[in-house]
Amino acid sequence: MLLEAVNTSLIPIKMCASVVKLDQFMPDWTLSQLEKEDSDLPRTFIYRVQFDIPFSNIPVVQVGLSGFDIDNRDSARISVHTDAITAGTFDIVIKTWRNTRIYSAEISWIALGHV
Repeated sequence: MLLEAVNTSLIPIKMCASVVKLDQFMPDWTLSQLEKEDSDLPRTFIYRVQFDIPFSNIPVVQVGLSGFDIDNRDSARISVHTDAITAGTFDIVIKTWRNTRIYSAEISWIALGHV
């Protein structure tokens, strides 16, 4: 059986990656404070990442929690995801709820897209 190449052109791919440390000393950090005891209301912190050189289109961005400092009196409730991805920026969103107090979080991220 003979296979034919459909498209032999290469598409250049750009990759960016970094680690961001976010903590209670940043403006608007509310993850270490409780609204009231046993509140199910989520507390959210958003951090904007700006690429040194923008992509030519919207990249795929993956984030992961690589470290944290959480009060040991309660369960560790934390979620991390991306939002508002553009060719030049994206937001890291950290969320917690109930009695969890987060003092810092270390987030690893990678972005893949076209040059």
